[in-house]
Amino acid sequence: MPIDFEVTKKYKPEPATEHELECAEKLEVGDYEIYSRKMELICLEGRETMCKMGVSPAIEAGDVCVGIYTARGDLATAILGTHLHLVNGQIAIKYVLKHFKEDPTIGIRPGDMFYVNEAAFGGMHNPDQILFMPVFYQDELIAWTASMGHEADTGAIEPGGVPPSATSRYDEGLHLPPFKVGENHQLRTDLLELMAFHVRDSRMQMLDVKARLTACQLVERRVQEIIGKKGVDFLIGIMRRIIDESAEAARKKILELNDGTYRQSVFLSSVGAGKAGLLRAMVAVHKKGDRVTVDFTGTSPRVKRANFNSFPHCMVAMTACYLFQFLFWELKPSCGIFAPFNYVFPKGCFLDADFEDAVSAGVPTVANSLTAVHICFEKMLFDSEFRDSIQAPWGTSGTPVFGGLNQYNRPYATYEMAILNGVGQGAKINADGTDAGGFVYCPVGDFGEAEHFEMQFPLVGLFRNKYFKDGHGFGKYRGGRPIAFAHFVHQAKSPVAQPTIAGVTTFPINVGLFGGYAPPPSPSIRIKKTNLKEIIEKYPEDIPYDLEDMLKGKIKGDLDVDQYFSGARFLEEGDIALYAGYGGPGYGDVLERSPDLVIKDLKEESISHWVAQNVYKVAYDPETLEVDYDRTEELRDKERDERKRRGKPHEDFEKEWLRKKPKEEMLRYFGPWPYPEKVPELIKM
Repeated sequence: MPIDFEVTKKYKPEPATEHELECAEKLEVGDYEIYSRKMELICLEGRETMCKMGVSPAIEAGDVCVGIYTARGDLATAILGTHLHLVNGQIAIKYVLKHFKEDPTIGIRPGDMFYVNEAAFGGMHNPDQILFMPVFYQDELIAWTASMGHEADTGAIEPGGVPPSATSRYDEGLHLPPFKVGENHQLRTDLLELMAFHVRDSRMQMLDVKARLTACQLVERRVQEIIGKKGVDFLIGIMRRIIDESAEAARKKILELNDGTYRQSVFLSSVGAGKAGLLRAMVAVHKKGDRVTVDFTGTSPRVKRANFNSFPHCMVAMTACYLFQFLFWELKPSCGIFAPFNYVFPKGCFLDADFEDAVSAGVPTVANSLTAVHICFEKMLFDSEFRDSIQAPWGTSGTPVFGGLNQYNRPYATYEMAILNGVGQGAKINADGTDAGGFVYCPVGDFGEAEHFEMQFPLVGLFRNKYFKDGHGFGKYRGGRPIAFAHFVHQAKSPVAQPTIAGVTTFPINVGLFGGYAPPPSPSIRIKKTNLKEIIEKYPEDIPYDLEDMLKGKIKGDLDVDQYFSGARFLEEGDIALYAGYGGPGYGDVLERSPDLVIKDLKEESISHWVAQNVYKVAYDPETLEVDYDRTEELRDKERDERKRRGKPHEDFEKEWLRKKPKEEMLRYFGPWPYPEKVPELIKM
């Protein structure tokens, strides 16, 4: 099967055909408003059906999306979920159109269904799997429908499908280029069994494929109902108009922003399990007129034999998470919003993976890089008097993975969705960030029921409804608070393999806006050989119910603390796994936060007394929490004077800063320090 990276560049809408324009022109007053919304609701029905039928924890929690595409594969409309899959879904469709349509051994016929998870052919990483179907009217291909969702396992060297220890694609398990998984509206049992045979939980894989199919078939049926009522040209016209109106509206909004270049970098501290070293994602957003170029020149080189690289089209797709939710929140989600955009990548950077690379951890890689994209655009909005909607970046995400034999002696692999979907949003220009607000790929994701989780897996929750104290970024407005949780192993039939997957490691990545603090790194903690069962049986009143209490010493055992992107550890009966999600960054100067809001944070146990006193500089009675406003102002004035004393003219700061350099062993993956010596060959998309 040919690798075709030219197809992966087709994220923009195809030029309208004469027939499409004629169909759009024939629409009557009210048709577009009514039926564009109806098509979104059709996708919503498909999404809800898929969530109810799927059994992967991610699918049950809503980490899915469903879209309708034109006959040529352009995203026409969708219900938002995992936005990035909507963009890459059209790449997989365009690959099939280019390489399968005229192939007499494959072809595209009514009732066909295709499947893909391979990143190089339109996927994102191995766990993200897409089923897509053509929609025909008589013998004419008129549209496509696709459903996408995240699997909990791919049969990789570590459970979860995102093995931190992977060093090449051959460590990652299931790799599926586009293929025909069924015909005549029937899945092929042999191909289902083939997929199921390669993963730890065959039941989950097979049922989730069927859930995807049901969603696609439901959407296809609803689309056929529109055709039956309004005609095929009506559907073609609606899809064309959605795309064109989104493109026009996106250009108009871009035109209202000031021309200029806005830059931001993020630094990463690890490229895989046990592989420490600095990397840089460099982003410059160049805006001129109604066009924007997102330029990644200056990004560190590809890392060999590490699970960290990604492909350019995956980074493009990830930017949809910002564009759909923030910059163009008021527009319909179609590929039309990409019309004003171009992308530039340095050839050979870590966003330009080699086909042999492990890329299953590429999703957190591009999510981290999205932080820099987000900040660039927020700077542009602030500079252009669009300040009412300014918001610090959304916290990135990660999650622990568990795998082994469950209490029923069946193989399993699973995620803890409360951590993945319990990420705090960034603070706004005029308000605190949303607590546990989903995560940037999928804002509608849920936690799933704790009891349902315990029923399936040999893990019992001690708590998962507590916020991580001091786990968000501070500022005039604080970032959203993240969820913390603890599980202990109970009745497992084998040791529990427990890697953690994320892109955030030993220092913060999601920097705040205009003086706001970054959130802290999130801990990955295990307590082994514990006395928990004794406490449960004899002293139930001493069971700790939050992360802080858990670490105060009531639970005895061997403490194991590691970075959040680590290879598998093994847990035994009674061992405890503790995690906290990522908080949102802050906005504005901490000295401008209302003392009353600081006290509110204390009462809600969002922050510690140390933070209230040493970061926010608030004076209060520790017992009554009554604020001494005069003393608070004195402390804050003193801190402002200290800042002035510590400050330096920019020229002096720059001279001193440029003399600094990390240790050589931390620069092994970085590339030329501090910047590339010459502009490399560029990939333009």
